[in-house]
Amino acid sequence: MSKSVRKLSGHVRARLHRQLGQGWQRAVFASPRSEEGTRDELVVEGPGPLSDAAAFEAAFADLLGHAEQAAAAGRVKQTFVIDERRRLELDARHGQIKARTLDDATVDKIMGGKQRVLRPDRSAALLQAIGIMNADATISARNAKKYKQVNHLVELCRPTWEKLAANRTIANRTIDAAHPLRIVDLACGNSYLAFVLLEALRLVELPARLLGIDLRDDVIASSRERAEAIGFGDRSEFRATRLEALDAEQLTDALGGPVDLALALHACDTATDAALALAITSGASAILAVPCCQAELARQLEQPLGELLVPALVEQGLLRRGLGELLTDALRIEVLEACGYSVTALEFVDSEHTPKNLLIRAHRRHRGVVDRGAWRLEGVVERCRRLGLDPALLRLLPASS
Repeated sequence: MSKSVRKLSGHVRARLHRQLGQGWQRAVFASPRSEEGTRDELVVEGPGPLSDAAAFEAAFADLLGHAEQAAAAGRVKQTFVIDERRRLELDARHGQIKARTLDDATVDKIMGGKQRVLRPDRSAALLQAIGIMNADATISARNAKKYKQVNHLVELCRPTWEKLAANRTIANRTIDAAHPLRIVDLACGNSYLAFVLLEALRLVELPARLLGIDLRDDVIASSRERAEAIGFGDRSEFRATRLEALDAEQLTDALGGPVDLALALHACDTATDAALALAITSGASAILAVPCCQAELARQLEQPLGELLVPALVEQGLLRRGLGELLTDALRIEVLEACGYSVTALEFVDSEHTPKNLLIRAHRRHRGVVDRGAWRLEGVVERCRRLGLDPALLRLLPASS
C-alpha cells in the first residue's frame, strides 16, 4: 500500500466535511473483496444528527483519523452512512467519492419490482440486525434471496395478526399503546421471527409487546442487544429459563395477561412440543410454529409399523427420518385441532441449509379460560397406541397424563 492512501486529499476532506455537516450514522471501512468474496471490515458508529458546530468538528476530526488509519491498513473501500437513504462511497486509493441515494427507483429494484412490507428505506435497522442489510446500507446479491424470503414469511403470517387485530379487540380489550398485543417467542434463539413480526406490526401501527424465552443465557443476551439496536428495547423482554419449568399462570403473569400470539421458530425436536404445550395450556389465541429436527418419532419407529405401510419406510434410515418428520407434524396438528384450534399447514422456503420448512398456523376457536374437559385427545392417543408411538406433545399436555 502506497503512502498516498494514508492521508486523504484536501478535496476529499472538504467534500466529506460539507456532506457530513449534519452528522452521520456510521462509517464502514472495508478492504476490496477477495476472490472468495470475503473482505476485512471495520464499522465505526457515528454521532448521529449534529447541530452543534464544535461537536461536529471534534467528531469529524476523529472520523478522519479512523479513515486514514483504515486506508493505511488496506481498508480503502469506505462508506459513510448519513441516514437511511443517503451515503457517501469513497475509494481511498484514488480519492473518488460518490454520493448514493436510496431513491424510489433503487428501492423498487431491490424489492424486485414488488411491494414488500420490509422496505430497505424504512426497515433498515431490522434488516441490518438480522443480517440481510450490510452495515454500509446495501443488500448484497447473496442476501437478496433471503430478503425476499423474509418478506414472504411476513405475508404468510399476515392473516394471523390481521385476525387477531380485527376491530382492534381481543378478549374484550382494545389493542392500543396501553394494551399492546401480547407475543411470546418460545425457544426464541436469535428472535428473528419475533423481530420481523414486531417490525411488521410497527409499520401497520399495531402496538405489540414481546416476551422471549430461551434456555441459553448467551442467546438471551444477544436478543437483548439486537432488540436495542433495532429500537425494540422498550417493547421487549427476554428471560433465560426452560420451557418445561414454566406453566400457563407464570406465562400470563410475565406478559401481563393472556397470550395473544405464541411463536416457535426452529425449536429443535421436542422443544417445539414444549412450546406448543405451553401455548395450548396458556390459551394462546394464535400460534405460529416452524418445527425443526423432528427426530423423536423416527427413533420410535420399528419394524411392525412397516407391515402396516411399506417395510422400506422404516428399514431405510433416510426414509424413516422423513416418515418420522411427517408423523410428528401431522400428530402435532391433530393435537392442536383436538385442543380447540383451527390449523393450516403451509410450506415456505427458508434458507440454503433448510430449503423447505413447514409453517403451522393455528387459531383458537373459542375465547375464555382453557377448558381441558373440552379437549378431544382420545382419538389421537389411540392412534399413537396402535402405531407404537409416544409423542412428546401428548406427554406434556396435562389432559393426556
